Amino acid sequence: MMLSGFARSLAMATLLWWPLSGCSSDGAAEKPALLLMTSLPLQYGEASLEERLDGQGGAPLPAFERLADRYNIRSLDTLNELDDAKRGVLLLAQPRALSPPELVALDEWLRAGGKALILADPALTWPSDYPLGDARRPLFTSLLSPLFTHWGIELVLPMDEARETVERTVDGLTLETSTPGAFLSLPDGGTPAADCDVGPQPSFMAICTVGQGQAMLLADADLLQARWWQGGAPLNLTGDRRENMMLIERLIDRLSA
Repeated sequence: MMLSGFARSLAMATLLWWPLSGCSSDGAAEKPALLLMTSLPLQYGEASLEERLDGQGGAPLPAFERLADRYNIRSLDTLNELDDAKRGVLLLAQPRALSPPELVALDEWLRAGGKALILADPALTWPSDYPLGDARRPLFTSLLSPLFTHWGIELVLPMDEARETVERTVDGLTLETSTPGAFLSLPDGGTPAADCDVGPQPSFMAICTVGQGQAMLLADADLLQARWWQGGAPLNLTGDRRENMMLIERLIDRLSA
């Protein structure tokens, strides 16, 4: 049967509209966007760039696989790319040292309504085959202090918590990690550039309103290590040993909303 010009136009409009409707071609809901910058070897293990180009890239770690099942992940090499990212939550997990222009770009992106979950670790215990001082090794300590100071808070390492295994309870979820840090409000010395709530201090979590945007901060990145949450006696419906990834997903979903 021949289609009329109007019917053909309607069919074409439907095809053009479909990808924009939040559904994939098979009718499944489109996964929320997640922007990722990290020095942790989440996506490729510790495979080198040459190995990746040769198709020998390492397998993604369990935390990345867990997030990829739930979100459409876009890895960022530089925060200057945030100008092109009009949607999605930004996950900064122990990122590399950021340049001053990148810190400005992040602050401005948040002020314009961006949302970010920041994992900043003062004493990372992530295992690595690379020697100390190697740029490919995950960053040992967070270098986001200039940004935190700008927002009126600081990240510290409580010496009484510098232990191999530490438990935390956040939002009713039980976490397990190693050498977590804490956030403190800086003494009054001017007007901070963000409104940060750190709760009873020292606090494992801080929530900062930055202009029209919001940043949720956790004082640890080791909690993404599979050994702290995967396997063992199940505490929840996912069968996880601890609820580390449930917290990460919950906070990302709140920021997405």
